[in-house]
Amino acid sequence: MTFEFNGMLLRAAGNQRTVRVEASTLSEALAELTSKHPQLRSLLLDNAGQLRQAHRVCLNSEMLKQPDANMPLSEDDTIEFFTAIAGG
Repeated sequence: MTFEFNGMLLRAAGNQRTVRVEASTLSEALAELTSKHPQLRSLLLDNAGQLRQAHRVCLNSEMLKQPDANMPLSEDDTIEFFTAIAGG
């Protein structure tokens, strides 16, 4: 499966717009991704290893309301993250 990045996450992924990983679930994919790019760990995951609530997850261009860590993924799937921006 493929992760696609932009903005701050793109920089943390070594300026690689896409990163392919071998995984069958979202949790496996995140583990593989953060193993390849450790800088992404603190940006994507909280202290408990869960996806930070500041990120919205799109699977194959569909926004997931509540991504399940155990949801199955196929090699053709693409995940993108959209990060909420705080400010005033």
